[in-house]
Amino acid sequence: MTLNQLLNDLLAIESPTYKEQHCVTFCETWLQKHTSLQISRVGDNIIAFSSVSSKSHHGKPHLAFVGHLDVVPTHFDPIEKEGLVHGAGASDMKGGIAGFLWFIKQCEATLLKHYQLSVILYSREEGTKIEDNGLYEVIQSQKEFLQTIDLAIVAEPTNNTIQLGCVGSIHATVRVEGKSAHSARPWDGENALYNAIPVIRYFSEQKPVSQTVLVLLFKNIIFRDIISITESHTEKGRTTIPGYWQANINFRYAPVHQDPEKIMMDHCIQAGIQEKDIVINDHVPAGQIIESSLFKQVIKQINQPIEAKQAWTDVAQLSQLGIPSFNFGPGFTEQAHKSNEYIKFSMLQAYIKLLERVLPTGGSS
Repeated sequence: MTLNQLLNDLLAIESPTYKEQHCVTFCETWLQKHTSLQISRVGDNIIAFSSVSSKSHHGKPHLAFVGHLDVVPTHFDPIEKEGLVHGAGASDMKGGIAGFLWFIKQCEATLLKHYQLSVILYSREEGTKIEDNGLYEVIQSQKEFLQTIDLAIVAEPTNNTIQLGCVGSIHATVRVEGKSAHSARPWDGENALYNAIPVIRYFSEQKPVSQTVLVLLFKNIIFRDIISITESHTEKGRTTIPGYWQANINFRYAPVHQDPEKIMMDHCIQAGIQEKDIVINDHVPAGQIIESSLFKQVIKQINQPIEAKQAWTDVAQLSQLGIPSFNFGPGFTEQAHKSNEYIKFSMLQAYIKLLERVLPTGGSS
């Protein structure tokens, strides 16, 4: 077994959202074969953990490695070319999972001398409502155990930088009314799409708003509030004057706002939409930055550039439990969800070397 083989084996398993079962089984079997961790299944999710029954484990900080197994692109067989490994989910985030699994395999003995250790692998992260998210399912079942975690490293693609927190996301459905008519006699109706032009123009003119978050002992990091129209449709019919226009508005916001839903509503009303025609239907909160002593120590040890996570990740769910966590993975952020997604193998190798810095000895045993 080599790192290259592990990565290719993971990429060879088709695991779109809701169909991750084979990948879960592969990871469970791999952990059983290559580590001493105990394994618990929660639906299509895995918790692998070191024994905490003996007194020798008491007082050790609990370090967790966290990642989702579902991918977005349509599955294709992994291909290696010029140092790149192409495969569905290569950057987001099977490359990161391969990296921390290999790190644990190589360094488990040293890790267990200094840490209680967990690996959490879960399903249904991509594009699902929070109630369907696999980590959410694990939290409902194993909340008390998760709250013993002192630091979680989430292997989202970050280009091997450390990305703190994450933006929140609100989706709202908005509607602009008109009156249907035959397109040969438009004066009998009122074109809702034309009525929506000022709304579309308003959102097209919204620029990102920078929000600075002070991170103690580190530099300030900058998130961006962004609001956009992401879906749009009208009444169907080539010969019909549309009687309504409906759209999805997505607000991505920094972890600094007390009432982001009010900001979303205010934007929609300023755009000219009546309040009765705005429905907020999905809201996942931003991920807060929780600075514990272990959080600061490990970030210093890894010693990579620090940025804001300009996307939503499950750091948000972890922070709601009071668990310090950060995003750190070898995948390319710009490769996430691409149809020909890839990871650079040398970046994955570098990622493992960076993880070795969390060991007090600076390397494997």
